[in-house]
Amino acid sequence: MSREHSYGYRALFSEPGIFMYALAAAFGKLQAGMFALGILYAVADQRTYSTGALVVAVSALGGLSTPLRGRLLDRYAYGVVLWTILVIHTVLVGALMVNEHVQGPFWITVASALLGNLAAPPIGVVTRVMWRSVTTETSRPAALAFDSVLADAGFILGPTMAALACVTLAPWAGLTAAVFFTAVATLLLPKNIGDDKSPAQQGERHWAGPLASSRLVLLLGAALCFATAVSVLEIALATPDESKDSQLLGGLLLSVLSIGSIVGGLLIGAMTPALAERATRLPVLLVVLAVFSTALTVGNGAGWLVAVPLCLLTGLSFGPSFVAVYGRSGDLAPPGTAAETQAWVGTALQLGSAAGAGAGGVLLDVWGRAGALALAPVAAVMGAVSAYAGDRVRTTVSAPHEEKVRSAQ
Repeated sequence: MSREHSYGYRALFSEPGIFMYALAAAFGKLQAGMFALGILYAVADQRTYSTGALVVAVSALGGLSTPLRGRLLDRYAYGVVLWTILVIHTVLVGALMVNEHVQGPFWITVASALLGNLAAPPIGVVTRVMWRSVTTETSRPAALAFDSVLADAGFILGPTMAALACVTLAPWAGLTAAVFFTAVATLLLPKNIGDDKSPAQQGERHWAGPLASSRLVLLLGAALCFATAVSVLEIALATPDESKDSQLLGGLLLSVLSIGSIVGGLLIGAMTPALAERATRLPVLLVVLAVFSTALTVGNGAGWLVAVPLCLLTGLSFGPSFVAVYGRSGDLAPPGTAAETQAWVGTALQLGSAAGAGAGGVLLDVWGRAGALALAPVAAVMGAVSAYAGDRVRTTVSAPHEEKVRSAQ
């Protein structure tokens, strides 16, 4: 098959330098999965696991600064921003580990964890921008699908590697490995990514950045609802009930969800660009998620023979939905706001996960597992409505913006 007629992973891995870029993305995904668990083990060694969990919770607030870091990337050279942030991040993480080693004041540990995450290099944001700059229209769907698969794999392997390093080497080894993977990912990223910051590329900056686009705001709302549905499913399925095998079954169901997500992402990457575009329509995907999560809500008490296939079918929509969110947000990003746009998408997904975990916990206490699971299809439908509304306002919003870009060029 010639390159002109290739598509999917064949087209992706024929792009120059793609293996190095894929390695950078993989290391970035591992770091994201290792950081929180690394903090937990580093703090729990000298204090308690509940104290470590508190530090992890506080450090997670640092993720809310990701859009600011994205704006810095859009305004200045990627290399300068990333390496500067990495140095600050490394110093702060080192301060946490040293303070724990000498059993210093607890407030220094908390401040170091929070500030360290505030200054964490946004590798995930950069790699999502990177895929759009190092691929063609033919290979881009496979790149976005591959990134989604890497995220799922990082979520599984990252914590496992952090725990293994902490248990076999030292309590601080997980955090050290997370910083190491961040540095390696930064080193492997393309050197010229984001170099074009000309007026024609950046357009007229609005003070609100990409949030000035109503289409993008509606997409962010859909992303938040999607993450809420996913988080509720994970929390509800992982919570054991009165049966003695429920804990084992919960772990199995979560694994099946992850497998479904990986398989769904891989399938999108193997499709032709035209078919991948049709298969990643976010409103349709979220309706599919609502249908299968409803079936899971109704059939969750029928035993693993029913629950496992339903979890697999539900998880199949996860990977394509992530591809749709990241791909569509890249298409809608106003000129000069590519990194900040992807940062806002990541923040919306984080907020949705937090909302789903919180609401799911409350519903579990009030109405049990079935009541918590019922929130998932509701959130998915709300996300589908938001995504559909964003698609419908396209013609009324995009025309003036396109005129500005043409006049600037």
